[in-house]
Amino acid sequence: MTTDEPDYFLFVGDVDSESATTKLRSSGVFYLKKLLSSKPENWTTIVAMITSPHCRGALVVLRRSDYEAMCRPEYEEASRALLNALADRSHVVLVHEAVFLTDEQRAANDVSPVERAMEIDVTHALSDEDRAFFESIREDPFRAISDATRERVNAMLRDRQLNVFPYRTNVERSIIASGFLEDNERHLLFRFYVPSGRLYAQEAEALLGLFREWLGQTGHSRVRQEGYSTAAGQVFEFFSGDGQPEGGLSRYFEDFSSFLGDCVAMPAAAIAQLIANGVTEDAATIIVSRYATRARRLSLDLKQRREERVLSLKHELENIVLEVDELKSRDLEAVLDELLPPPAAIGVIEGPKLNPSPSLTVNNFNPQFINEVAGSVVQNIAGTVNLGAEAKQLLELVATFGGHERTQLETAVHELEDGGARGAERVAARGRLKRFLADLGNRGLGVGLDVLQGYVEHKIGVS
Repeated sequence: MTTDEPDYFLFVGDVDSESATTKLRSSGVFYLKKLLSSKPENWTTIVAMITSPHCRGALVVLRRSDYEAMCRPEYEEASRALLNALADRSHVVLVHEAVFLTDEQRAANDVSPVERAMEIDVTHALSDEDRAFFESIREDPFRAISDATRERVNAMLRDRQLNVFPYRTNVERSIIASGFLEDNERHLLFRFYVPSGRLYAQEAEALLGLFREWLGQTGHSRVRQEGYSTAAGQVFEFFSGDGQPEGGLSRYFEDFSSFLGDCVAMPAAAIAQLIANGVTEDAATIIVSRYATRARRLSLDLKQRREERVLSLKHELENIVLEVDELKSRDLEAVLDELLPPPAAIGVIEGPKLNPSPSLTVNNFNPQFINEVAGSVVQNIAGTVNLGAEAKQLLELVATFGGHERTQLETAVHELEDGGARGAERVAARGRLKRFLADLGNRGLGVGLDVLQGYVEHKIGVS
């Protein structure tokens, strides 16, 4: 590859739908396409294209034949290299449910076969060499795949933490692909959902406003905040005009949190930091003074918000006190004080958490009392009081098994529940959650997941 090669987006497989290519052309983005229905040498070429500094991202579709190829000895090295390359590049991997899910998982989803007429014919877009090879192995995409092949490839995808989305129809696949392309071209750094009833939700919005201002004053003006509100919550989005920053948005927020603390405790250090970023001394002094004032105001708001929530919960739960012998109102206050997170425990992205280590004072109370109060407090501070049982169970699974994806999965649950959320993001949320539940089942953690899989499948409709 020459040094003057233009930047490009890469399609791997028959995923270059008209809507996807039109979106890229309208943005002036050059794109290329390669097929995995080819020899191992071509896979090596695809790896080189993905790892090239000119590659802006990759959109991949894996079919049954691709799964089977990845389990053959001659493709073993190329398969590992391909998946490793995707892990280091902005990407989405789309896999039809007939390939990704087990028969039991598909039955739980009540999935009917997709009409073959909906399959996209891409042979007209292929080179002569690729077309000849593709025609020689043309497959029935719904022919059964062996459990061993499915389990092996899915484990490879899961181990590398790839962004896999099972899809049911070509329409659903197109929606997910188009959403990813738009986010990729706009350099989405993070998207997260804050329920309107979550403790400290209003203060989180104010804090993010300060964060946005700080970005502009410290040379990161091309990081911008967008989003939208619904009756049930607010979606926060951060985009960058310069691509993904080293360390991601979390690194910026860590620096901002440190700066905000310095404005209050060590203003001279905060002023020096701004001067180092090109702000004049007079302007830096004014900025630090203003941030210190707003930080103190925010701290007071957090304290008062917690006090309001404690009082509200106390009134709501006092009937429990009446039903438990030897308990008094002050006992309820003590439990709430230990369970409810202090303002310092606020997580702007993940939300406030319950006190993970309640003291022996709480543990000495009646266990039934503790369980009932703790359950109510969890729902209240997380803003999930109005969610259905399935959504709450999903959030519990995400909290336990979500790992590095926890924030994205929590956002997906809330978007799926919120009828006012953007349609494309609800479709992607459903795919993300179906993959999460399928992975849990494949790891032997699938007790009762069939009910949740049916809930996720039928929450929204895509024809």
